[in-house]
This record gives sequence, structure tokens and C-alpha cells, in this order.
Amino acid sequence: MKRYRFFSLIILLCCTSVACNDFLTEYSHDQAYVQSYSDLDELIIGSGYMKCTGTHDYTYYSTAKETYYPYVHFMADETEVRNTGTYDYYGEDFLKMFYGFYTWQKDVDKDHEGTVGWTENQDWINLYKHINITNIILSQIDNQTIQTENDQQNVNRIKGEAHFLRGAYYFVLANLYGKPYSPTSAKTDLAVPIKLTKNIEDKVYTRATVEKTYEQVLEDLLTAEKHLKGQSRKSVTRAGHTATCLLLSRVYLYMQNYTEALKWAKACLEEQGSLTDLNDYQGTTFLTQTNPEVVFTMGGNFVGAGLSVGSGAFTVSNDLMQWYTEDDLRKQVFFDLPKEGVYPYKKASKKSGSRDISDNFVLRTAEAYLNLAEAAACLGNEYTTEALNAYNTIRERRLANYTEDRSLTGKDLVEAIRLERRLELCFEGHRWFDLRRYMVNELYPQEKTLTNQFVLFKYDYGIYDYVISLQRTFELPPHDNAWVLPIPQTELESNYGMPDNPRNERDSK
Repeated sequence: MKRYRFFSLIILLCCTSVACNDFLTEYSHDQAYVQSYSDLDELIIGSGYMKCTGTHDYTYYSTAKETYYPYVHFMADETEVRNTGTYDYYGEDFLKMFYGFYTWQKDVDKDHEGTVGWTENQDWINLYKHINITNIILSQIDNQTIQTENDQQNVNRIKGEAHFLRGAYYFVLANLYGKPYSPTSAKTDLAVPIKLTKNIEDKVYTRATVEKTYEQVLEDLLTAEKHLKGQSRKSVTRAGHTATCLLLSRVYLYMQNYTEALKWAKACLEEQGSLTDLNDYQGTTFLTQTNPEVVFTMGGNFVGAGLSVGSGAFTVSNDLMQWYTEDDLRKQVFFDLPKEGVYPYKKASKKSGSRDISDNFVLRTAEAYLNLAEAAACLGNEYTTEALNAYNTIRERRLANYTEDRSLTGKDLVEAIRLERRLELCFEGHRWFDLRRYMVNELYPQEKTLTNQFVLFKYDYGIYDYVISLQRTFELPPHDNAWVLPIPQTELESNYGMPDNPRNERDSK
């Protein structure tokens, strides 16, 4: 039987990172010894959370190990490839690097010429490495000496953070490598392998079903909620009770369990319900760690590497911008609006330096209001008032001269909330996952065919200007296999018999 090579590797990586950072002061080739819960606290800070480099780098290559599923912004409909002008070196490099992802190819790691671009297993490695750190912490935390009430509180907090992170990572993995949660097929649809121990195991791993993976996510998050309840949040970069409530509401919303989604969204807002009123907003960068809407953030912010006006490969899509009305203040606050192209500016970018808010894993109160609104609207009847209250609360703080809308019900209300979600949460890592779950929604299914282009330029000396040298258009219809990423080839080779997610060759139109 083959050893599961990847999980063996992350054990070694974990031990290496622990030793190099002095998180554990005594270790051998086989094991490391924890002297106190403070060691585990340092371990979770240093290796349990998604990495954040803090500043911008112009290439993804140099930051690959600290970048998390950056392609999700470009696989959906928030961006489009520029087909006028030309790209700078980094723009064309970026265009080729993620070609397989945003044109939904069978081989996501290859560019248009078949050359390797982005490493297909990078996110698999990153996320499972973090998961194994949480497994190590959870295997050791109950062995720590507790002498005071403060010791007990710290042990509970560390345990809660570890369960939160493990649940969060399995949730992300399930939505990258598994089908969207459908109550009718979750028992048979496949997601990802689940590993809950720190041990190196001589076994072939199999993929758990979507249902089993979500059960593990909920078990971790509900355990985290119990341990973090009543504890003060250390910072917006450390998981706390409010963040756990908000993530629970999102998970239940994906599962179409609207009663629980509503319950946990309310629990989040009871603890932190702040919303910035853009009618009075005077700032320059909307989302920062000091924004009262931010509940939790981890990971870097690299979306701007491929989105730059005039020279970048991508711009904000017309498909998104057309939905912002003239009285929508987000249009001016969230975006830079020059003559050519549109640049997202709701978070710090390469223009402003510091990038302390994640582009893929940020939790804020606006989502809690939207989760509440969608869940209540789907429950309908007496819950419709709650849905309208949350919907109007968001809009009156985002639109100028807003008048409440109380006329919406049923499908019309759900669709209005989904549009509001798109406008409010753009470039925060939601859209790709939302489009997937809308397709399998049992009450109000919503389907969309996505379209993306691949465009290259060359210089024409006859007219002294750049012209298009290659242009291809690709489509992704609803329920296509490419709504799910393929399992990395290294994992299939290490685990004989593990089924892949089938994807077809995709020709341009």
C-alpha cells in the first residue's frame, strides 16, 4: 500500500517550521514536545492562519506559497480581459499564468501553449498544511497544565481558534474541489479527503462526500463557537466568537438550511452590527483592519496584480459595473474610475501599499446582513419582514437619497438580495462560490453562462501601434464539469484509485 505522500510531507514541513521559529524548544526527528499552551499559541499564529505578506508584489510567482486561490476572481464574472491597448510585462505574464483557470480548461496549470503556468496543487498544499497544524495543536492542547482561570480561558481560546481554522479550511477545499452542496446529491457527490490526526499514516486516502465534509465543517465550527463564546477578540486577525457565528451562517446558507443560517447571522449582528454609512464617508480606502464592519481577516490581498488600468491584463467587468446605479455610492468608494478600465479600490492596492485585508477570506458585518436577508427571504411568510429590514439596512447606507422598498417578496426579493450581495461583496472571494450554489438552489435556482476572453497583442510597425495578434473566447455553461477544480495530479498518483473531477477539453468560440 502506498504511503500518502502529501500528508507525510506536511508533517515534515510542520516540524521544520516549528523548529525554525522556536515555537517548540525541544524536538527530535520523530516528535516535538510542547512546554506550555503558549507554545501552541505561537504555533497557531505563525503557521495556523493564512499567511499575509502585508505589501504588494508585482508577480504571483514570488508569493505563491502565501497566495490563496487567487484565480477565483477571474473564473467568475467580476473581471474581463482587456482587448484594447496592450499589457505590460506583468500583465501578459499574469494572463498566461492563470489561463487554464479563467478559460476553464481541462489542465488548469497550462497556458495557451501548453506550458506550465500556476502550480495546480498550490492551494491543496497550503490548505492541508494549515489543517495539519490545527491537528497538531488539537492533539496537544488538552495535555497542557492549567493552574488558573486565565490558563483555562487561553486553552479554550486556542482550541476554539484551531477548530475554527480547520472548519474554515475544509469549507474552502470542499467548494474548490467538490460540487456545490445540493441536499439531493450531497450524500454521493465527492469533496476532499478528511484527515483529523497529526500522525503519519501508511494508507491510501479517499475523498469524503460533500455531506461528510460539511458535517466535519459544522462539527469544527460548532465546537469553536462553544470554546470562543464569552471570550474577547484579540484582534481582527484572530478568530473569535463573532467570526465563528458569521462563518456558520455562511455554511448553513450554502447548505440551504435557512433556519440555522438566519440564527447565526443574527448571533453575529448581536455582537457586531456596525455598517459604515457611505453618505457620510470621507475615507480613501474603504476596507482596512480598523473598519468597524470587519469581523475577521486572514491571508494576503493580491487581486491587484492582474488588475491595473492601462497596462494590466484584466479590468473590472462591464457585467458587474452596469448594475451600480448612479445613486449607488459604492461605485465611487469601491472603484477607481479612470478613462480606461476600472480598478477595484475598496481595499488597499499596489497604489497605496499596505494590503492588510484579504481578498479571499474576510468576514464583515455586511455579509451577515445579506446572509440574514437571503435566509429570511427563502423562509418567506412571516420572515419576509426580517429579510426586507436587512436588505433596506444595507441599501440605505450605500445609496444616496434612498427610499425603503417594501414591495418585494418571494423570488423577486431573493434575486434583489443576490444582486445586492454581488455589488456589496465584490472582490472578496464570494462570487464564484455564490454562482455555484445558486445553480443547485432548490427554491430559486439561478443559472448563468460565463464568458471570458484570451487576448494577446503585437506591435504593428505599419501603423505604429499595438494590434490584437490572438483572440479567443471561451464559455462556461451552467452545470458544466469545470465548475469544480480537478484534483491535483500528485494526489491522484499518491492515492491509487482516488477519482478525479472530470473536465472536458474546451475549445474557443
